[in-house]
Amino acid sequence: MRLQNAGRVWVGLACVALILSACSKQPSPKDVDGQNLLDAARSDDLATVHKLLAKGTNVNWKGKFHATALLISSQQGNLDVVQVLLKAHADPNAKTSDSGVRPLTLAAVGGYVPIVQAPIAGSAKVDAGDNEGTTALFWAAQLGHADVVNTLLAAHASPDGAQRNGATPLMVAAAKDHADIAQLLIAAGANVNAMSKVGTPLIQAVMGRSMDVARLLLANHADVNEKVSNGATAVYAAAEADQPEIMRVLLAAGGSPNAPMNDGSTPLMVAAQNGSEASVNTLVDAGANASATMKDGKTPMMFAAQHNEANIIFKLLDALASIDARAQNGETALMIAAQNEEVDSLRELIDHHADVNLKTYEKPGRTALDLANANQNPDKQEAVVNALEAAGAHAGLAPPPDSN
Repeated sequence: MRLQNAGRVWVGLACVALILSACSKQPSPKDVDGQNLLDAARSDDLATVHKLLAKGTNVNWKGKFHATALLISSQQGNLDVVQVLLKAHADPNAKTSDSGVRPLTLAAVGGYVPIVQAPIAGSAKVDAGDNEGTTALFWAAQLGHADVVNTLLAAHASPDGAQRNGATPLMVAAAKDHADIAQLLIAAGANVNAMSKVGTPLIQAVMGRSMDVARLLLANHADVNEKVSNGATAVYAAAEADQPEIMRVLLAAGGSPNAPMNDGSTPLMVAAQNGSEASVNTLVDAGANASATMKDGKTPMMFAAQHNEANIIFKLLDALASIDARAQNGETALMIAAQNEEVDSLRELIDHHADVNLKTYEKPGRTALDLANANQNPDKQEAVVNALEAAGAHAGLAPPPDSN
């Protein structure tokens, strides 16, 4: 009997390893029988499987990449063949030589609950991972197979079985917005604050735009201000992903609107850079520091000016951002707008009385007008230069000598 695969997913689990070919030009009779067993397992030919096993064919004969009949039938969803092979003492822990995938994992990928149960009953190692440490539970969580997850947890699979990069089943369930699976894993004791190279479960929920999983994790005491190695928090991730609704939930749960990354960048800076007015408004209303600076002195307003976000500049000024704040090189938001030929940002800053004659710290220092005059786009350059000169801007550099 071949089980129906709910949306077959070929996931690079040595699937090519199970597409077998003869290993030599003149195989031995044992190898011929072994290859025939693999072919029968793949095609769900139960009668031929019985015949070959009765003949004494090695039930654990290995083909290309060490694929066995049990590996193939588990992948194909051929339950009757799987049961016969296990009864004949097929190894439930056999694995391919290339990626280390096992029958239990292949059954979990396919969503075949009865086949998942069969290797478990045959003493399969329920927490065994492939070469990347990916377990059957991890794959089931990623692919949304809740019944398989339930079956594996009932067989005492570890809810925190992690890949080599530290990613856990709860993280991948969060990233894929599988709230039902996240609930099963949490009920089984999964660590809601696990840390990996890809973040925490909460950060993965934010990046996966899963409000339901985010709420679930917070309700189960996920640390809303936990930082990953680069200093990012869930609030920062929400700003980066432009998720103001999830951000509001995080802030209401005690998330900090000002927690900086290791380089000093804040959620407000990335929201301004991305041009997300909704995220900027949410952060400012929650008390984000509109004048925060990175290690290089850049401020939220500088990011807004660079990307021509005049409305965001207005919001930041309303939040008492310093309009003439200087970066390490002396540049201001006005200079950045002039250099990038962002006319709307430039005019917004001029209208709010930005100092048009400040100079960069280099010698000789340059003004916004100098930076504008160095631009290459004639149309935009004229608009920027005109706006600056109308506001009383002067060049800080000496004009080039007259060639005439």
